[in-house]
Amino acid sequence: MGTKWIIEGEIDPKWQHNTRGNIGEVFPEVLTSIGYHLGVVTAEQAWRTAYADIGIHKKGDFDREEPVIIGLYAGYAYLNLSYLRMMGVRAPGSSAEAIDVAFFGEGNPPPYVPRKGDKSIGSSLKILRSVLKALGADDLPDVAKDSYRAVEEAAANKPSLDASDEELFAYLHDFPTGFRRVFGNHMISTALAAIVSGILVDAAEAAGEPGLVTHLVGASGDVHSARYSQALYEISKTVRDSPELMAAFDHGILGLLDRIADMDSAATFREQFDGFIAEHGHRGPNDWEFSARTWDSDPELALAALDAMRKTDQDLSPSTRLGDDDEKRQAAIATIRPHVGFMDKTNFDKAIKAVPYWSQAREGTRDRAIRYMLPYKQVFRELVRRAAEKGGDPDPVHVGLLHPYDELPGYVANPSSMADVVAERAALFHQYREVEPPFFLSSQDEVPTLEEMEQDGGEIVEPAKVGDVLTGDAGASGVARGRARVVLDPADGSMLEPGEVLVAPLTDPAWTPLFLPAAAVVVNVGALMSHAVIVARELGIPAAIAIEGATQKIRTGDLIEVDGTAGTVTILED
Repeated sequence: MGTKWIIEGEIDPKWQHNTRGNIGEVFPEVLTSIGYHLGVVTAEQAWRTAYADIGIHKKGDFDREEPVIIGLYAGYAYLNLSYLRMMGVRAPGSSAEAIDVAFFGEGNPPPYVPRKGDKSIGSSLKILRSVLKALGADDLPDVAKDSYRAVEEAAANKPSLDASDEELFAYLHDFPTGFRRVFGNHMISTALAAIVSGILVDAAEAAGEPGLVTHLVGASGDVHSARYSQALYEISKTVRDSPELMAAFDHGILGLLDRIADMDSAATFREQFDGFIAEHGHRGPNDWEFSARTWDSDPELALAALDAMRKTDQDLSPSTRLGDDDEKRQAAIATIRPHVGFMDKTNFDKAIKAVPYWSQAREGTRDRAIRYMLPYKQVFRELVRRAAEKGGDPDPVHVGLLHPYDELPGYVANPSSMADVVAERAALFHQYREVEPPFFLSSQDEVPTLEEMEQDGGEIVEPAKVGDVLTGDAGASGVARGRARVVLDPADGSMLEPGEVLVAPLTDPAWTPLFLPAAAVVVNVGALMSHAVIVARELGIPAAIAIEGATQKIRTGDLIEVDGTAGTVTILED
């Protein structure tokens, strides 16, 4: 019997196909116990309710309470491809393939095979009502506004960090109550954004110009995932204008804030940076994970991005890069609309107008759901700190491997009583962290043990040669040339030089500030609704996505050309 992770899900044979696609952006790391029991289990409940509200979910879809839509296999989170395809199967005029394009563009997913019970007239009628309402959007949808209120309530109810252990645990354990609400809002906006954008995907396909969907969608304006990149850019100009601050950054970001604490010339910078952390500190790498670092807990993550931005005197303002965005959109509409069926033209026109609002809503509800988590993460870190004072492990990730209800309270009260358990699970966590889980899983028999993943070692990929064209999917429109910079961790972002092409395995919000100095972005995985695409569009940066093995085939220093509309990367010089 091989080694298994401390929590192991079971693949539902009714909905058998599962993928790391899309969810790899939000859960790139091994899932902890606290992240699973407080976050994933609650998210699954909210997801099912949201889909029932829209009409996607119908009675009898699930035979068990345990998570199915978000699975935990081989230590990593998976999305249930089979069930999420029901969005397209049950939505009038959509298809399973349209959902694959929107969310799971990478890899070679198992084809959808129709089954009895997949389609539902009742679901289709309810979805139709939801979609028609969504197509009429002319403002930020109500689900986004409701999430703002929930976040304010969570922050207002947070106890002082000087409160007793019992008070802190009471607050922490109440996390699911409000999280169901904000995550449900996120799932509603995500589903409707996918269906609305799917209308544009189908239209572009019908016209024989699938890449032009990047022009149809275009930049939405005021998308949360791009805001902090723009805010950091403004701060970087303050750094660039100060020789003292430039010198301080030259000495490294480690301890930078302490070194400039009393520097008069850094007063404006400190005020700007403090404001940035207050507004955006809830984000960071792996930011759906309860135990992960945030810019609030580890501001040097944001300083690394500033370090990359400050090195250029070019105008990196998104407004400059997006100068011809509307012109491209209108040209794409003129090309595609004649190929849209007469009965579909009205919905096509409405989708063009509505898709910016739903893109904003999707990213806004996502941002607010993570913002909702911040005070709970702060309380959890305070409990970890208290346990560390008594001799416990100071790493929140390691402590997060304990069950939040059954084990964590006893550990905080007496860390030595569970020191061996924490150490054993921490060692196992780091073993799982070093392996690559399968991209697709379709049966319980396919879930590998730790030993099997260690032995697999991954496929050896040969570097691309001059003249090779790597083909993936269209992400964000435009063509750019530059030297490649392969970055595997956003914490290493200071290596990125302005004008280089960022080549990454995938991107979550911690990567966003690295987009602005980049000439273009290339990612191994991604789809139309993935993080890298949405942010690149908002910042006016060409992006090619789902370039399989890009971080291995492309080497730092290669001169490459990225065509974001065609979804290709050409090696010009190595």
